[in-house]
Amino acid sequence: MSNLQKKICIYLDQYAVSEMLDSKEGELWFEIKELLQILHQQNKIFCPASIEHYFETSAKDFEASNEHDTFLRLLSDGYCIKPELFITSQLISSRIRNNKITLNTYMYHNNTKPIDNKYVHTHFKEKNENFKEIITGSLTEVNELRGLFKNDAKTVSQYKDLLINLGRQKEIQNFIGRLKELRKEKGITIRGDNLGTVQVPNWIDLIIHQLLGKHKFTDKEVVLLISEFEKYGFSNIPTLDIRFFLTGLITSYGKKEDKNDQIDIMRISNGFSISDIFLTDKKRKHEINELGLPKKYNTKVYSGTQNDLECLRNELKSLE
Repeated sequence: MSNLQKKICIYLDQYAVSEMLDSKEGELWFEIKELLQILHQQNKIFCPASIEHYFETSAKDFEASNEHDTFLRLLSDGYCIKPELFITSQLISSRIRNNKITLNTYMYHNNTKPIDNKYVHTHFKEKNENFKEIITGSLTEVNELRGLFKNDAKTVSQYKDLLINLGRQKEIQNFIGRLKELRKEKGITIRGDNLGTVQVPNWIDLIIHQLLGKHKFTDKEVVLLISEFEKYGFSNIPTLDIRFFLTGLITSYGKKEDKNDQIDIMRISNGFSISDIFLTDKKRKHEINELGLPKKYNTKVYSGTQNDLECLRNELKSLE
């Protein structure tokens, strides 16, 4: 169990929530849903919401969205996992300043609106559509290239680790380079990245802006961060570590991505390291296991296969 909280943290992605709410008495998903509710009433577990939950839930009609949100909200204890930018900047700050990582590093508490009226539902639905447009634009060129150079199983087996590490090193060096520019120029201007027809702020610049603005990073701390990345890369910053392992693995297989893949990556990057138990689909579980993330972050991962559901049910029963 994580040392960050007394209760066991169980992460439910949208797939798991949908399966539970669509299940009927006598089915495994129904039994798991009831066990979660009982364990929550016994004050033993909680299941945080997430920004991704609001994106995905709002894609349903209002009644279904409200049902999904109400179910997860009751299990969440009011906790909602923060967006990646805020978690990452806080993790970096805590690492450089040797501050303790807490539940508040990763989560808001009672800081989100329930999807209990059509105005809120429409608001999140619009945000979801905007996100879809941005992601679609950003992935068009990448997917076209992957379609031309799709790797077969033999190639992946031989060069997977190399491809993953090359991708990670590129991002690490980009970050280091931008930090050095910051010191040289005595400031930073957030660049815009063109993603299809949409321009969005550069992700590295946003993190640096957050470190300078909210966390009041000094030049000495910027130097320490450069040294951290030169020595350890992203290994000590879980959101960056997990994100670039996952994206590197997907790239090594030459797989095309869509909005749902990006949301899954966000979910895993933000929620995996803070969770004791993580529910996702079969494909994502396979990738997580292939990367050795469960052992590294001491997180158990389950999918919707018959065997996994039976194991999860037995584990939940052992907590009663």
